[in-house]
Amino acid sequence: MWLRSRRPPLDWVLSVACGGCVLSEVTKVFSVMQWVPSSDGETWYPYLELQHLPLHLCSIQIVMIFYARFAREGRMREAVLAFMYPTCLLGAFLALLMPSIYGSSIAVSKSFTHPLAYQYFLYHTMLVVLGVSIPLSGQTTIRARHYFSTLALLGGLAFASLYFNAMFAVPTYENGELVRVEYVTNFMFTYQPPLSIALTELWQWYVYVAVIAVLAVVLIGCCYLPFWRRERQAKKIA
Repeated sequence: MWLRSRRPPLDWVLSVACGGCVLSEVTKVFSVMQWVPSSDGETWYPYLELQHLPLHLCSIQIVMIFYARFAREGRMREAVLAFMYPTCLLGAFLALLMPSIYGSSIAVSKSFTHPLAYQYFLYHTMLVVLGVSIPLSGQTTIRARHYFSTLALLGGLAFASLYFNAMFAVPTYENGELVRVEYVTNFMFTYQPPLSIALTELWQWYVYVAVIAVLAVVLIGCCYLPFWRRERQAKKIA
């Protein structure tokens, strides 16, 4: 309602988002930093667990936000904003519904006492507002064809996350054979569902990947549907 009534310039919203991103990452890093000993116990080091690296979709938006704010007008900036529109809106909204910080980072009992809880919910709320403001501002041209570039970029990031999750995993080998994984990240949620659903067979993981791919195609398509209808009506009038 505020965005509709005030219509703030998109650059102003992006500037505020840039400040929010910096504050968010600083808060996250210093609130989850751990003080751990070395293997010999003689030295201690600050350590940031791997799941806190900014490689989730919502964290990758930080790079997108700064690029969109400071890049020149052009097709690349237009494509980035068109990508941010559905991914900020849907991705952050789903993250608010299914917060991944509980269990892996903090306990539910610390929801109102740990800085990470405030960082998580306020940051994702900011992304939802940003996702809404991009089309409402009227200062960027979102076209139906951006649906395909958005899916392509999202698919590329999801595929890259398979490599990152493998790189940061801690496997255990016996006689040169992989027997188990002690720790694994879950960037882009391509390894495990954000819900408490155990995948015990490889075929179940394939089904899970297919489900999230279909959801991405359908939900992002719903976001682009108004622009597709507008272009279709414009062609009929012409």
